[in-house]
Amino acid sequence: MSLIQVIEVGQEFSANYVLKNINCSLEHNSRIGLIGPNGCGKSTLIKIMLGQLPPSEGTVIRARKARLAYLPQSMKLDPDLVMIEHIRSSRPDFVRLNREIEELSTALQSSHDERTETLLNQAVELYHDLGAYDFDNQVKYVLTSLSFPEETWHKQIRDFSGGEQTRICLAAILLAPFDLLILDEPTNHLDIAMINWLEKYLSSLEQPFLVVSHDRQFLDNTVNSIWLLRDQRLHVTKGNYSSFKEADEIARAAQEKAAKAQEKWIENTEAFIAKNMAGQKTKQAQSRLKQLQKVERITAPAANRQHKLNIESTGRSGNDVFVLHDLSFGIDRSLVLATKINLWAHYQDRICIIGPNGCGKSTLLKLFLGERVPLSGSLKIGASLKIGYYDQHQISLDESLTVQDTLWQLVPLEPIGYVLSWLARFGFRGDEVEKRVSVLSGGEKSRLYLCILIHQRPNLLILDEPTNHLDIEMTDSLLSALQDYSGTIVFVSHDRFFIGELATKYWVFNKQLDSDHQLFNTIYERTEDLQSAIELSFAVPEAQREKAIPREKKKKKNPWFLEQIQKNMDQENSRLESLKLDLDSVHLQLADSATYSDPAYLSSLQTKMSELEAEIAACQELLASLEDEYLEEAYE
Repeated sequence: MSLIQVIEVGQEFSANYVLKNINCSLEHNSRIGLIGPNGCGKSTLIKIMLGQLPPSEGTVIRARKARLAYLPQSMKLDPDLVMIEHIRSSRPDFVRLNREIEELSTALQSSHDERTETLLNQAVELYHDLGAYDFDNQVKYVLTSLSFPEETWHKQIRDFSGGEQTRICLAAILLAPFDLLILDEPTNHLDIAMINWLEKYLSSLEQPFLVVSHDRQFLDNTVNSIWLLRDQRLHVTKGNYSSFKEADEIARAAQEKAAKAQEKWIENTEAFIAKNMAGQKTKQAQSRLKQLQKVERITAPAANRQHKLNIESTGRSGNDVFVLHDLSFGIDRSLVLATKINLWAHYQDRICIIGPNGCGKSTLLKLFLGERVPLSGSLKIGASLKIGYYDQHQISLDESLTVQDTLWQLVPLEPIGYVLSWLARFGFRGDEVEKRVSVLSGGEKSRLYLCILIHQRPNLLILDEPTNHLDIEMTDSLLSALQDYSGTIVFVSHDRFFIGELATKYWVFNKQLDSDHQLFNTIYERTEDLQSAIELSFAVPEAQREKAIPREKKKKKNPWFLEQIQKNMDQENSRLESLKLDLDSVHLQLADSATYSDPAYLSSLQTKMSELEAEIAACQELLASLEDEYLEEAYE
């Protein structure tokens, strides 16, 4: 039975349909990526699935005892609660049982009673059987993976930033028991290392999941089916995002061709009817009229929302934009974020700053803006700079103004037509220009902020997470405009596709050891591929690695047996790669629209896909077993 089944669902707000004739189901093996333009109804569909919003029409059937875990885009937490208490509350059964064990232990110490001792033993046995003793290890693994060191666990929720609170919610949900996991844009407040970790977590998950994301690489690495919400309808494509993209382009081209062919046939038919209805070929004309009345019209695909952005600059800057010499910076001398920095930013560079959350990326940007000063060393700022700064928190937008007035106050002498046409480039049309900034969504605020920034025609762009809250279409428009931009760009992003397409060099935060074996951050420039830059930034220094790895493990003397295990592991790894290539081939064939004209061939491909997925799962399980066997044999 399906966990959730959606049948002919429609959702209407103020006489306008957001969703229409939606049919889909979440199964026990679902790994779904839900995509679509901002405002198309993705969150609405999720709320309908979860029963948080009744649909205007249609039916939703949910499995009775299915446990559903849901991470919305924003979530309110009790500010007075200690973080670790909120995390542990994700397993209320463990909390209750632990309290019961403590109470029985206290009672037994006060007065030894056989019945109390029996109850305590039963509670401890149940605690063990449920895996509660391992829960603390799971908590530590998830929290440290999401960059919460143990010294932060006993802070109150109010002491964490909004992004950190979102990560706390994610941690609690991942630690809760569930039969279905639904995550709405979970990567917005994660750095690249955390995104990589979440990808691996979801890939190893036995339970089904649905994730809303605009991160193409994240979708490619996690899902095997794409649900696209477009023009109120849901379109389902097997495979990851790349497979969907290829299939969607083929399907759109085929639909457009079919729509044009039908339109031509209709024109010819109507002309024949008009000419012959009263002539010698009246019967033929009447027959064609009946055909015409019965024909189901093919609608041409709606044009992709491509916002034509053009970022102009007012004059060019000097050749040296920033020169950093032996520079150190931080919040103050008690919190030095990076030191011994020697870097140069030149005219027309596209520099991406890479590093873990909290390492000082945003602080470095503020240094360039003159909002902070170096702790030591020198920072030379180039001549003739006109800086456009995109702040991911949009702190400079006046929430009391409307969208229209936000731009108009910058150009009060321009006619309303100029203001409206400029706003339309960023997707603000009709009644949307009358909205107040205070009611805009995160994506709408991001678009408005970009609108203001680009209008200022800067020759240096400093961008802090510019793609957060932008959908894929708007991200593509921004990327295209930035690629054509004639000025210099310094930016921070966690969108690996966006970084790879835009950056020409990387400034990488990296931990080092000084002569006293103390850790410190510095920044290196790299021009090689993005993956190498990421590995450099998120590498664990040797001093920390030594602490993390138990010492004095002695090897057992059985080299032949270890070699055999290693040989088996190598063979299984080769087989796994081959199976994955075969599965990729099947996905490509499923992405071909011609496949769907042959039901027998389609069925054989779907069977082959299921067989390959089962073989891959079995191979991965065997590899895990071999690795465990190797470690048990290799170490005491």
